[in-house]
Amino acid sequence: MNNCESEEIVEAANIAISNLLPTKSRSLYDIAYNRFKKWCAEKNVQVYSENVLLAYFSENAKNYKSSTLWAQYSMVKSCLIIYDNIDISKFPKLIAFLKRTGDGYQAKKSKILTKSEIDRFLSSADYKEFLMIKVGLILGIAGACRTDEPVNLTVDDIEDVGSSLDCKNSNTKTKIPRIFVVTDVGNMLRIVSKIPVPSSSPRQA
Repeated sequence: MNNCESEEIVEAANIAISNLLPTKSRSLYDIAYNRFKKWCAEKNVQVYSENVLLAYFSENAKNYKSSTLWAQYSMVKSCLIIYDNIDISKFPKLIAFLKRTGDGYQAKKSKILTKSEIDRFLSSADYKEFLMIKVGLILGIAGACRTDEPVNLTVDDIEDVGSSLDCKNSNTKTKIPRIFVVTDVGNMLRIVSKIPVPSSSPRQA
């Protein structure tokens, strides 16, 4: 401890440092860091030089695709900065090696429904079997929702104001309510209105 720094300042700094990693994915960062540390222990490595990092990621490149290597690099980099005060982003040969692993690699793209496919599904798919899927699709499109957001909506989050549906989703990862409106484009309101609602509730989706 620096003689000019009180224990209170050091403790406050340590608390701040402990919060630098993303809260929800911190365990993944720790796993990546501990895996690297274990590898170093097995190789009797005590100094985290550029050659050490090159050897580590070169070995991992035999089993992992480029995108996974970059993810591991990012997590190990963050942990080394926080825990060991080492910035491996300044290792040019390591960066060049990771870029080279991506040569010829093509990431898999998710299949995307076209507008005509969506319209055909909404208009022709059987309501008895696919009603809830149709409603989820409508809410997802209208609110530009992430995959988990329509699932978290309840009838209490959706208000029928006549010409549209006002939706407010408070169960988001950011803890900031997502507010969006469903209009009657393509008979969307007619489709959503087919959901049975308990008689004790006002007319909502």
